[in-house]
Amino acid sequence: MSHSNPFSQKGLWLKGNTHTHTTQSDGKLPPRETVLEYQKAGYDFLFLTDHWKRTEAPSPAGGPLVIAAEELDFFIGDQFFHIIGLGIQKEWARRKFRSLRELNRLAKREKAILIVAHPYWSGNPSSLYQNTSFFGIEVYNAVCDVLNGKGYSDVHWDDLLDAGQRILGFAADDYHRPNYIITPGWIMVKAAARTEAAILQAIRRGRFYSTQGPVIKNITLKKRLIEVTCSPASRIHFIANRCHGTVIHGRNLTRASWQIPPHCKYVRVECVDAAGKTAWSNPFFLSP
Repeated sequence: MSHSNPFSQKGLWLKGNTHTHTTQSDGKLPPRETVLEYQKAGYDFLFLTDHWKRTEAPSPAGGPLVIAAEELDFFIGDQFFHIIGLGIQKEWARRKFRSLRELNRLAKREKAILIVAHPYWSGNPSSLYQNTSFFGIEVYNAVCDVLNGKGYSDVHWDDLLDAGQRILGFAADDYHRPNYIITPGWIMVKAAARTEAAILQAIRRGRFYSTQGPVIKNITLKKRLIEVTCSPASRIHFIANRCHGTVIHGRNLTRASWQIPPHCKYVRVECVDAAGKTAWSNPFFLSP
């Protein structure tokens, strides 16, 4: 899997959501009305991810590009899993899986992007996902945060990164109900164009970051010196392998840097503003 630094690429920054429900499964608004909610919120693209249903809807003039996708929910033994499938070209009918590896093999054959949805809410320990090949994991799920206080899965993410898996982080709404505002959690993608193919290609190449509002303006990595510039923050976290990393504290921080120790295999950045909202970069994978 080859990932590139989105901040060093040419293209457009596009705001999008990768986890959205409509009345085609357990959402409360029809597809067209759901899309209009995201249009009001200024989104550039929107994946519709109904459960075991590839929902298609028109993209409104001046509104987000609508892309059909699916959410898969299933049991393996007594463990309950929710997995987002992007880039699925034909509907996957409801089925059972004997293992997560079986699902990963299916995704590889059909070139789908699989994202582990809200593992903290699902009660899945990170060990269940080790030695698998999932592309991404939801570091933040807004609905699970608002309803159950279990929206953050950054520990799961770091467990897998520490185990050597090159897995990327996504923030998402998981939008279901019209009486909730569209809660913070989206990705910013650096794509060549606002087309389905360009957005999927950019995601596959890791050209995005996740946020609840803060803006990551640039990240550079020269040898083992990492530097970030961002919108005003009160904390900037450099997260690396277990027991390693640092936090820069301040008022209206817009820049920070860190010299990465030689034994760290990855580093990722979190920019936290005064209201506690976070932006997450994807990990940069380092040579020993």
